[in-house]
Amino acid sequence: MAIMGLRSILQYRSNGQNVYEIVKNLTIFVKKFVSENFLFQKSLSDLSVILDIPKTVLENRSNQILFGLYQFDKKKFILKNNILFIFYDLVISLCLILFMVLNIFIPNKKKIKKFDLICENIGSDVDVKRHKFLSENFKSTLLLGYKNLECKYDNTKLINIKKELFNLVSINFSLKKTARLILFFIKIFYYSILNRYNFLSVFKHLIYDFIKYKKIYSKYSAKYHFNCKFYDTNPLHNYIFKKSGGLKTSCYQKNICSLTLSCFVYSDIFFSLGKDQGKICNDLGGEIDLFKPVGSFFMENAWFKQRKDLDRIPDIDILIIGINAPWPRGCINDDFHNSYYKKFIPWIVKISDEFPNKKIFYKHHSYFKGDARETKLLDNSNIKVIVNDKSLNSTYGWAFKSKIIISFASTMIVELIGNGKQAYFIDPGGINHQWFYGINDIQKYKINNYDSLKKIVTNSKNIKTEQNENYFCISGQNTSKIISNFLKNEIDKN
Repeated sequence: MAIMGLRSILQYRSNGQNVYEIVKNLTIFVKKFVSENFLFQKSLSDLSVILDIPKTVLENRSNQILFGLYQFDKKKFILKNNILFIFYDLVISLCLILFMVLNIFIPNKKKIKKFDLICENIGSDVDVKRHKFLSENFKSTLLLGYKNLECKYDNTKLINIKKELFNLVSINFSLKKTARLILFFIKIFYYSILNRYNFLSVFKHLIYDFIKYKKIYSKYSAKYHFNCKFYDTNPLHNYIFKKSGGLKTSCYQKNICSLTLSCFVYSDIFFSLGKDQGKICNDLGGEIDLFKPVGSFFMENAWFKQRKDLDRIPDIDILIIGINAPWPRGCINDDFHNSYYKKFIPWIVKISDEFPNKKIFYKHHSYFKGDARETKLLDNSNIKVIVNDKSLNSTYGWAFKSKIIISFASTMIVELIGNGKQAYFIDPGGINHQWFYGINDIQKYKINNYDSLKKIVTNSKNIKTEQNENYFCISGQNTSKIISNFLKNEIDKN
């Protein structure tokens, strides 16, 4: 008998105002839900035998999938338990499995293309260029993307994962096992209907991941794996990668380790901006063996190893670096939106009114999705809003052309503090704790009230900046080299 009922997930509600406890309790609940349900455990055990994947690996991936079904803005799990959705997920699952049947009859190619490094999450031409500095330190690199991108580097190959999924490649999966897998999903469909709980919403992802990575690693292998998005690791991938000959998986701290991004992260190595950052991930359901501060992988590409074109950027007194405020995972409780829209935006508008001669720019990144509420609040102010710009240095160029940089929660503040710029987080009332866990000594770079903000603006010329690498962001001039050397040395140790 299950210790925790299947439908308990539908009744789960986060309680309290302490954001850390809300997120921590959520990760505990998810792990308990997966580990204490008889049907869940039995199904994972059966699938483990069929796929020849350890059950713990499937459990860890299930934790990630279920966590993703929790909507912080609605403060509950949103599961599609309607019979139509259950049937739809069955069809999707069976289509994936039936596609595997075609692969069974493909002759097994003995020769696998070997690389030193495989990099995942390549989504744009900028990503390709950014990883160039990393691949230069290896004899051969494979980039895994999701678009048809161009890569002209001699030692680097790029493949489109979506296309690779539909290539006919032998994945050494027998017809007998395929039949067992089909029966397994029909049984999961039966359990879902009987219990009015859509098990298929989890298991379809497990089989998709299995097929996707089996196909990739039936053709390619590498010693090292690097994922530039720490919040998008996958334990099922990690296992298959290592079974194909991989030695170490790694991920990079693309963003501040905000609480909702830092749950269920699985990797051998976590490359962080600065000392001690990222360790919160192991407190929130993750499993990371080593942490290594390396500086900013993104700043290296856009600033340190890029031609400076500051002539295209105006002189700036105050630069405000924007965020995607409508982001649903930012709403752990009401503090975020109340602080952002009711205090932060009014503060910067007031600053623009009190200092009309100051050149103030609100710089969003190019991937900004838009925010009508923010736009309305900034209307008729002395603040110029910029999204897309032609600078080769991206927002970093704007930051280095500015006297003062502020933001509500942009990762760039940490990067800039570590590189000697006068940069601050604006945290009205000091209540937005979800962004700053694990960043030691950050308090002196947080502005909690309007008078402090006004004082910094008034005295900007008299404030002496200092290099603050240790806990914030070590110099990013050689980040790719540090990452490469560390991966190689870790292999040599073993």
